[in-house]
Amino acid sequence: MTKLTLGVFLRPQTPQLKEYFLEFKSLALSLGFEVLLEDSSAKMLGENGLDIHQICTKSNFLISIGGDGTLISTARISYPYQKPILGINMGRLGFLTDLQKEEVSSFLPNLKNGNYNIANHMILEGNLKEQKFYSLNDIVLARCGKGMLTLQAYIDSKYFNSYYGDGLIISTPTGSTAYNISAGGAVVYPFSDNLLLTPICPHSLTQRPLILPSEFNVSISTKETCNITFDGQESVTLEVNDTLSIKSLKEGVKLIHNKEWDYFKILKEKFYWGDYE
Repeated sequence: MTKLTLGVFLRPQTPQLKEYFLEFKSLALSLGFEVLLEDSSAKMLGENGLDIHQICTKSNFLISIGGDGTLISTARISYPYQKPILGINMGRLGFLTDLQKEEVSSFLPNLKNGNYNIANHMILEGNLKEQKFYSLNDIVLARCGKGMLTLQAYIDSKYFNSYYGDGLIISTPTGSTAYNISAGGAVVYPFSDNLLLTPICPHSLTQRPLILPSEFNVSISTKETCNITFDGQESVTLEVNDTLSIKSLKEGVKLIHNKEWDYFKILKEKFYWGDYE
C-alpha cells in the first residue's frame, strides 16, 4: 500500500502548539503516514518545512491544527491544488474544524482506511484589477472612514441595487453562520447552491438580506473609497471607478468530515439552539 502523506498547517503565532504537533506527528507516523510541515509553521516551531507548492504537491491530505481561522487560511492558500483538508480544533468555537483534539487518535485510522466523507464547500472568487482572491466564508465591503458608503450592485452585468450604509457582505452558505448572521442574514445549509447578500447597518428599512442562486455573477462598484476583506484575512482597497467581480467556483473546498458528522447537531451545540433555562 502506498504511504499516505499529511501536510500540516498550524495556527500562526502559536509556538505552544509544538507539543501537540509532536504528539500528532508521533501518532501519525505510528500509523504509517508520512508527515510534512508547512514552512511558516515550521519556522515558528524551529523545525524544517516546505513551501506551499511543495507541501500541496506532495501531500494526500492537508491537516489544519488551530481553529476555524486556521482552516480557512489553509483552504484559501491551498485551493488551486484541490487537496482534502481535515480541521483539528484547538480554539473555542470550531464550527468548521471537524475534530476536537481528543478525537484525533480514533479518527486517524479511519483517514488511513478511507472511512470518512469529503464535502464540497462553495468558494468565492473575487476579481479586482486582474487579481484573484478566494473566500470560503465571505467577502466584505466596508467604509474606510466617516460617513455612509454607497455601493452599486450588478447581477450578471445588469444594475440591480444601491446599498447605502456601513457596507455589504457577500457570503457563501458555509459563511452564513459567520459575519453574515451577526448582520442579520439567514442561516443557510452549507451545501446549498446560493450567494448571500447582506447589507451592514443599511440606512433604509427597504434594504434586506437577499439569497441568490450561485450561477449569478455579482459586481460591485463604489462612490467612495472602501475596504474589501476576504474571509477577514486579506484586505485590499476598492477605489472609485473600480469594479469588484464576484462568482462562485464549480470546484469548492474539499473538507474531510467523519461519517457521523451532523451539521444540525453542530448548529444546535454551537449556537445553543433549543436550550431553555
